[in-house]
Amino acid sequence: MDEKANKIAFFSTISPGDTARIDTMLGYALAGIAMGYEVVIFLALDSALVAKKVIFEKLDTKIKDRIENSINEGIKIGVCSASAKTFGIEVSDLIKGTEIEGIATFFGYAQDAKIVLSWS
Repeated sequence: MDEKANKIAFFSTISPGDTARIDTMLGYALAGIAMGYEVVIFLALDSALVAKKVIFEKLDTKIKDRIENSINEGIKIGVCSASAKTFGIEVSDLIKGTEIEGIATFFGYAQDAKIVLSWS
């Protein structure tokens, strides 16, 4: 059996208003980066709204700072394409450092990850 790559995959469905859960997830993700892991966060369902500029700007300052810090530290943040379609999110609506991706892209990443975490 091949060893898994040094990756952590987060699958999130947290709503933008649940700042405690968002903050905790980002804390875990930043700890992973600090430990040398490659980290991806996949935002599905209500979590997709976190990456939408108009929603992002309304978030608590601490959460906005943590998201921006996560991106700056190298955490990749993907927005589920189906969720983006459901909420009418276009690429131009996203905050810098995030992108729309299909579930197959996330599955491919998660398949090779040592750790897969789900946050809802």
